[in-house]
Amino acid sequence: MKWFKYIIGLLGLIGGGLFAAKSAKKKEVQELKKVIDENKKEEKKVEKQIVELERAKKSSKKEIGNMKRKLTNSKKKTQKMQEAYDNDEVESAEDFLRKFAKNK
Repeated sequence: MKWFKYIIGLLGLIGGGLFAAKSAKKKEVQELKKVIDENKKEEKKVEKQIVELERAKKSSKKEIGNMKRKLTNSKKKTQKMQEAYDNDEVESAEDFLRKFAKNK
């Protein structure tokens, strides 16, 4: 009966270690969520700015086109980040966080 207690204790330690490792990995995913929220806020600002420039007709079509292109690229990156967040992909989250840190 003692060996049964030892096996249960060993399995408990392994389970606790795996739980601790999983919670540590989630930090990157949580940070990614913050980055996603910031990107979405900036995208909304850029969208408003594009609409204002189109209404005012004071800027060139080339400038507006460049802003739209940047907005589209930003939305695609945000969508990829959201997929990584939804799927709880830690490696992808780390990659996005590294890229985001370089951009700032």
